[in-house]
Parts: sequence; C-alpha cells; structure tokens
Amino acid sequence: MTLKPDANGMIDGPTHLSEFQKLIGWEVPVWEDGHAVVTCTLRPEFTNRRGGLHGGLVATLIDAVAGHAALGPPPERPGEPAPPGVTLSLTINFLGTLREGTLTATARRTGGGKSIAFVHVTVEGPDGSPIAEATGTFRKFAPKG
Repeated sequence: MTLKPDANGMIDGPTHLSEFQKLIGWEVPVWEDGHAVVTCTLRPEFTNRRGGLHGGLVATLIDAVAGHAALGPPPERPGEPAPPGVTLSLTINFLGTLREGTLTATARRTGGGKSIAFVHVTVEGPDGSPIAEATGTFRKFAPKG
C-alpha cells in the first residue's frame, strides 16, 4: 500500500496522516504486515547547525517506520484507527550524514509474539549510503471493540 499526502492531508489508503506526519512530510510507499518503508526529503529546517542532517529527524523516521512494521498492516477501511501499540525501546547507530536528498528508512519485523515485536531498521541516503541502523522493541495492544 502506498500512502501519500494530498492537499487535504489525506492519503491514498484507508487512513489519515497525523498532523506530525504532515509537518515532517514523510511518505509511506510500503506498509505491510512486518515490513514498511518511509521516505522523507531533507529540508533546510531538518539540518543541524553545521548544515547536515539532524539526528532527531533520523530517530523520528526510525520510530515511525519501525512502528508500522511492528504493529501490523494498515487499517482496511477509511476511518479505522491504525493498529495500536507503543515503542518500548530504540537503539540507534548513526553511520553517516546527508546534506540534501531523500532518506529511505526500511523496517522489518524480526521476531516477537502476541504482544511484543522486535524490528530492525536501516536508513539510507539517495545513493544507498548508510545513514543509520536501529533495533526496536514494540508493545502491541489488542484493538478496542
């Protein structure tokens, strides 16, 4: 499933982007059970005082894409909430930086069970250069209703 914002903040899919997602401007070209990809184009406000990619943006994308992969596929119908859960831990290794272009964060669920999921994430620059690697642990909640 591809999720992209339009002028109204809607996406091509069964759910809505949050205000935070719209602010950052990321897109979700892949969201499946156990696998997700998030992309984000670097803007001047995403840089640190030296003009390079701010690590906080990298951490944000990692948390987002890992949560998508950890918690399951997107809702099937418009208006349904996304699968519920929370981040328990993230460990990030920063490997490189970027001054312009698009970041691609790819996450795969690597294990877990009924209520816990483990995820591995890679973040790459537009040329495939490594920007970061991460692992995360997520708690899944049963949907209400």
